[in-house]
Amino acid sequence: MARESWVRPPVVAREAPSRLAAAWRYRVVALLLLVLVTGAVVWLFLKFSDVTGGEDPGIGLSPARPTVTAAR
Repeated sequence: MARESWVRPPVVAREAPSRLAAAWRYRVVALLLLVLVTGAVVWLFLKFSDVTGGEDPGIGLSPARPTVTAAR
């Protein structure tokens, strides 16, 4: 029985990828990840910190609560 042997295809020379394009691709991906993480942190802070405790009713995600004053 003859044994088949795999023949390696010829190596074709090609130009190396651009370092400038790689640097900009890294910067864009890093900036997008930074924006995504910052947005998630801000959303979680507003969701779970209950910022609208009466001091600043325009920031929080929960509706503003009516102010209760003590009766005389």
